[in-house]
Amino acid sequence: MSWKGLLALVGAAFAAAALTATASAAGPERERIDLDETVVDEFLSDLCGFEVTTRFKGHIITRTFQDDGKGIVSVRTLNVVGTAMANGNEVRVHDVGADHLRIAPDGTAILSIIGQIPFFDAFIGLLRINLTTGEVIHMPRHLTGGEAAVCTALAA
Repeated sequence: MSWKGLLALVGAAFAAAALTATASAAGPERERIDLDETVVDEFLSDLCGFEVTTRFKGHIITRTFQDDGKGIVSVRTLNVVGTAMANGNEVRVHDVGADHLRIAPDGTAILSIIGQIPFFDAFIGLLRINLTTGEVIHMPRHLTGGEAAVCTALAA
């Protein structure tokens, strides 16, 4: 697994939950994925130009609500710490927050990504996207650009 692998795992779990919303009146369906895995991080290794090993530790919880065609479809909370290691150095990166998938009354699918995203247009705050059109409705105010800082710290 790498950061891209983690992103793919989380995205796939979120999409599957959203597409198979079948919660009972008692509450949402809940799925928890616990992570504790150390791997050669292909993403950071390619980016930094030297081998980077990353330990991913944390959890992802997806709650899927009854699909009645509108409102909140699913909520995914994420708390994963990635400890990147190379050249005798360590850098900890946190990927935390909550993602909400909501269907508006007009049928528009809206994804809100809230929290701290360490890579891939890294930010702290709220990113809201109209999934129907691909339009960014709200951009986060604090962009972080975390990749370069991680490579610099690991190379020292």
